[in-house]
Amino acid sequence: MTDVSLRGATAADRGLLARATLDNLNWNGPRFTMSAVADTAEFRHYYDGWPTGEDFGLVAADAAGLALAAIWLRYFTADDPGYGFIAATIPELSIWVGAEYRGQGIGGLLLHRISETARSRGVAAISLSVEDGNLAARLYARHGFRPAPNGVPGCLLMEL
Repeated sequence: MTDVSLRGATAADRGLLARATLDNLNWNGPRFTMSAVADTAEFRHYYDGWPTGEDFGLVAADAAGLALAAIWLRYFTADDPGYGFIAATIPELSIWVGAEYRGQGIGGLLLHRISETARSRGVAAISLSVEDGNLAARLYARHGFRPAPNGVPGCLLMEL
């Protein structure tokens, strides 16, 4: 694995989280532009105003400080849900690893660390959304994510 250091995600990382959101939406090829993401509330709320309330996350960086990956948890409401929304008390996870750094264990490291942090904060469960065919679903399954009881396709839940 590439040597990485982890730090907490801050408001200064909004641009990184916006880029990560775009990359996540385009996991299977170019479907969206940054402009489309910024103009679509359902996409933009994954990074807009980061962080609010109890939101938290991590950024993995190389020795020079270049962000290689990010993972963040956002709390949504029933009035403004994310794609993996289950309840206002369950944060939704987003994770991004730069294409050239995938398959090196960085995503697994981030999932492990964010789970530890969430547990220490008293979070009972984490949700996420993954589209059918996305190979990242295997990583999520290895880390304990299972189909959510809400029956929404692609909505996964990990109980802590």
